[in-house]
Amino acid sequence: MGNILMLRPESFQAIAVSRGTGSANLLTIDPREVWIDSAVGSAVEFDIDFGEVRAVDTVFLGALVQAHAEASWTITGGVASYNAMTVKAAGTLRVPERAGRVQRGSHAFWHGDDVLVRFLRISVTQPVGQPVLAIGVLMAGQSFVPAWNMEWGGGRAVRDTGSVTRLPSGSVAAVEGARYGSFKWTLSDLTDEETDYLFELQLDRGETRPLLVVEDPDQTPGLLGRIHYGQLTGIRHFERRNPKQTRWEFQIDSLVATGDVWADLPTPALTLGAEPLSFGGEILTIGD
Repeated sequence: MGNILMLRPESFQAIAVSRGTGSANLLTIDPREVWIDSAVGSAVEFDIDFGEVRAVDTVFLGALVQAHAEASWTITGGVASYNAMTVKAAGTLRVPERAGRVQRGSHAFWHGDDVLVRFLRISVTQPVGQPVLAIGVLMAGQSFVPAWNMEWGGGRAVRDTGSVTRLPSGSVAAVEGARYGSFKWTLSDLTDEETDYLFELQLDRGETRPLLVVEDPDQTPGLLGRIHYGQLTGIRHFERRNPKQTRWEFQIDSLVATGDVWADLPTPALTLGAEPLSFGGEILTIGD
């Protein structure tokens, strides 16, 4: 079992995708704003330029839709080119789920030793005969893994954006929404260096910018449920236990809604001159 992982993603100077539509959506906060492939059976390449050499030990492709069980990916990169070295050998795209469970939506996640790169290439292949792939999030960078794992007592909860109203008749009116996960954890015995890093992370992310939290990054069954792409909420003060030890509580609310709400690909917006059409503040979509 690995210690909890937190990733504040690096910014990209440039990103290019060899095919498909909506590549800019990979860098937006909302995972339902997706890049959609235009072909299957051959590799699509995501080329990232960090602008300068960076240490990278984690890559995340989030909110995969329609990724087949045999879909694969590989990562290469280098200081001067996209293919100077292999960062991750070819392997299964989807992260492991709990035994016997296969959802339509998934994630791809790699965590390994630090590599120094300016250029990073992620190659993804969806098998022939399968639906085109969609991806909502792309993140890469150097993660934070504390020397001591989180305390016992943390855990997940489920939030629901829907509502239920009791009617005068005694019946109820339900407005179904989306369900998403929330995760709360506590880090203890933090060194001064770790505490300073976490303070800087929260100054950078606040409660509006996304980050990635993985309860246990090992590629073992149930990893899908241990991955949380979202925003910190209820940022708290740290607590000094003694001159060398600090305790800090955290909570993240997922930006990825689960179930059918997540699994459905978004309906394309109506556009005019590449700009979305709107009426009364609402974006018009095909079928409106």
